[in-house]
Amino acid sequence: MRTIIVLFLIFFQMTSFGQKILYDIPDGFEKDISKVDYKKIVDISVQIVAERYAIDIVKDGTIHLSKGQEMQAFNLDNLILKCVAVTDKSKWNDVIHLHFRNMYSTIDAQKEIDAANYETIKKYLSVRIYPSVFINERGGVSSFIVRSDLEGTYTLLMLDLPNAFTPVQKEIFDLWKKDPAEVFKIAISNIGIQQIEKVTKTVTYDKTNIEISFLGNEDYAASYALDLSNNSPELVGEWGSVLAIPNKGLVNVCKISKQRLVDFVKFIQMTKPLIEKSYLEHQQPISDQFFWYYKDKFTRIDVRVDKNGNVNVISPFGLTELMTEKN
Repeated sequence: MRTIIVLFLIFFQMTSFGQKILYDIPDGFEKDISKVDYKKIVDISVQIVAERYAIDIVKDGTIHLSKGQEMQAFNLDNLILKCVAVTDKSKWNDVIHLHFRNMYSTIDAQKEIDAANYETIKKYLSVRIYPSVFINERGGVSSFIVRSDLEGTYTLLMLDLPNAFTPVQKEIFDLWKKDPAEVFKIAISNIGIQQIEKVTKTVTYDKTNIEISFLGNEDYAASYALDLSNNSPELVGEWGSVLAIPNKGLVNVCKISKQRLVDFVKFIQMTKPLIEKSYLEHQQPISDQFFWYYKDKFTRIDVRVDKNGNVNVISPFGLTELMTEKN
């Protein structure tokens, strides 16, 4: 499986550095890694990066480079997660070297691509879905090309390059002089040709047999679901489907049909704890919400848990109208 690396450039003015390398564990990782282990990751990373770039400072989990180079910074978040996932710490050196080797391969590949030439670059177009808070904490969307498909998230236009995905920068996109809708359409169609694992099974919950489908691919599953009606029309019922997309590698689907209206409610009640777990424990979460997918649009479903732990599902207005018409 390819290493997924998302490079977000850091733009801010630093004032007083104090020292070259600061070993404070970055926010959010205090429970994942010890100070000793974090220092080990930083020291090995600095040694590797220094062979190719001049380093300004290491701070808050980011290696900031001196001005005037092809890169501005290397964020270590993904690398930290890769290392802590390997229990044998003697292998961390290899993990870190492979991480930067893949990253450098991607940087070099980008140099060989004429980013201004849309006709040659469009075959690399792809998309990625990220929680809005994740993007906003990293400078917001002003430098990227985005759209909103799922409430609480952004869909970013990406380049699917060897060993990595990287966001399309706005200044590059402007050179193409293309309508964003046209470019997103091509990017999503590129994802449609990827191999996605599909599993459908019937499970019993609260004395009801429910058909549930799973889409799996650590690189493409979530993005694939954005065009479900074209990519897997068999998973879309007469009145659409209910989808949960907890992380980039997993999608849960339940079709909605006139004959089995109660299924989607039972589906949500049954899978809600699992979706929340898949969202919280994944390195690249997307959403812990459920969405009604109908006519290529996603509407968040209001799901409430009462004081007794009962899961109450409130259908979206449009779906309620369909059910009312049936009756």
